[in-house]
Amino acid sequence: MRSQWWSPERLRALQRERLRSILQHAGENSPFYRERFAEAGITAADLRSPEVLQAIPPTGREDLQDSGRMISRGYRRDRMRSSRTSGSTGTPTVTWFDPWSWFLGKHLLKLRARMACGLGPLDRVAIFQEEVGPGFRRALAGRRASLSVHSDPSEALALLGSYRPTALYGPPGYLAHLADAGPDLPSVRRIFTSAEMLAPSTRNRLQEAFGAPVLDVYGCTELKEIAWQCEEQGGYHLNCEWIFVEVDPGDAPSGSGEGTILVTSLYNRGMPLIRYRVGDTGRELEGICPCGRGLPLILPGMGRSVDYVHLPDGRAISPYALTLAVEPVNGVRQYQIHQLARDHVRVRFLGEYSPVTGGGEDPVGDAIRSALGPILPGVRVEPERVDRLHREPSGKFRIVRSDVSPHRA
Repeated sequence: MRSQWWSPERLRALQRERLRSILQHAGENSPFYRERFAEAGITAADLRSPEVLQAIPPTGREDLQDSGRMISRGYRRDRMRSSRTSGSTGTPTVTWFDPWSWFLGKHLLKLRARMACGLGPLDRVAIFQEEVGPGFRRALAGRRASLSVHSDPSEALALLGSYRPTALYGPPGYLAHLADAGPDLPSVRRIFTSAEMLAPSTRNRLQEAFGAPVLDVYGCTELKEIAWQCEEQGGYHLNCEWIFVEVDPGDAPSGSGEGTILVTSLYNRGMPLIRYRVGDTGRELEGICPCGRGLPLILPGMGRSVDYVHLPDGRAISPYALTLAVEPVNGVRQYQIHQLARDHVRVRFLGEYSPVTGGGEDPVGDAIRSALGPILPGVRVEPERVDRLHREPSGKFRIVRSDVSPHRA
């Protein structure tokens, strides 16, 4: 609680020392990283300097499929906690945490962020997630209750009515379904979104429906909570005392400031995770937040790195640019952008009013086509009004999706 108010310089010094320590620990105790460091020509002496991090190849999801080799010497899996991904990206993984790192990542860091946003330890939070059975699963003396994102919204609202939560926490797409299933919505003080991209229109819908501020959280199963928004609703505060984040420009559009996010855990000594490619894009922000916290700020990108749209001329368009174009279109309640080919993009959308009948053009669809035309030259934009939008098997809602390889044939 105290260190979030430290100066950026003091926080960087602490982060640097913990980075040096975890690199040395991984090189000495993790079979996977001992081998990877040797292949990169990195010696034990090199690991005394955090600058060696740039010479270490990134760790990918495919590496986690054999995560047993990453566990440090002296740690036993039967005494560790594990987190499994759903496999919705096609690469299911298991990450192992020693008891202390699990408690820190699963509870303490989340508690600090929620308290920074006005919640207390005794507030009741309804959490919507994937792996939950029917009804609520309660924990922490009833102060935390979990419900499946696959639940019928009307049934979920009935359960919320009996539980009377102080706050909601879940994917924005599912929370938007709850908002549409009203009018008997719970009276909450805060809404926290996570697990998928939060579009400005969805934030506005949730704030209007529930009458509470919406604060987004950035994290992943493998590393838990990475960064979070405070009530300023600007950039995301990095938990930099326990997480080290790099933004690698890679193949991102030149001048965009975006890059692939690489994350190093500074606290999970049971299974070190160094320069892990989480699959997201983002950019670092200058300065500090108006709230006064010294924690550095990032802005996670609007979508997965694989979800850049690739044009016929070889350029890559950021998902963020696409959402900025569609958001102002009147009559669009929710939407998904799907690139089927280099010259074909389909935009499925829920509209706020019915299209023109008798074979006339849908004015909302026509406006979408006009908005995206200048951004997607040489691409056929196909708007499609639908009654329901597609969700991933995990229950997540992806706004921008591309089936096109970034590499030309």
